[in-house]
Amino acid sequence: MEYLFYVLLGIGLAAACGFRVFVPFLAISIAAMTGQLIAAGFILLGLLNFYRGAGIGGLWIGFIGLFLLTAARGTYAQVKMKERLRGVRVADVMARDYPRVDGRTNLQTFVDEYVLHTGRRCHLIVENGAVAGLITPHEIKAVDRARWPHTTVHSAMIPIERLKTVSPQAFVAEALEMLARDDINQLPVVANGRIEGVISRDRVMQFLTTRAELEM
Repeated sequence: MEYLFYVLLGIGLAAACGFRVFVPFLAISIAAMTGQLIAAGFILLGLLNFYRGAGIGGLWIGFIGLFLLTAARGTYAQVKMKERLRGVRVADVMARDYPRVDGRTNLQTFVDEYVLHTGRRCHLIVENGAVAGLITPHEIKAVDRARWPHTTVHSAMIPIERLKTVSPQAFVAEALEMLARDDINQLPVVANGRIEGVISRDRVMQFLTTRAELEM
């Protein structure tokens, strides 16, 4: 019985993670749903054991089931999102109208007149007519507030040569993987050495929400 328990636990963990290393989308979907069924079985088994007098040991099996269920649902949601984004390229989703700010603007003016006024999180910094870098609230917070009136956005920005970028022809799923891997919220979209736009998590979510509303 104990051997069977560990076998099922191993299958449940693998299925909850969707066997994502080597199995295609359809198989991952089936695996994720299988993981949910196994997880539900563990939860029921845990509750039955608890009511039969197994105490905390019985509940522990139920907690394992809850963990598997959460993992399986997360995997299934990721699979569905990737299916909806299949074939969609960055150029189809990116924002082309991101605001541009003169690099000589001080941070206090920038926050008051741009960030708070527009609600936009990402701004491109322009110098001599060309994009020199990018700034977000993360870079602003790195500067002591008392120094905002005396610090230019150029001093606080991420220079363009240090920016992680993506091609407009890349698939959106690839861009999302880059965002997750590097723990960032947006990526400049670059073609032929020029920034064509910005793709962000929010932009992708808006795209997915619109497609869901249109049942596409």
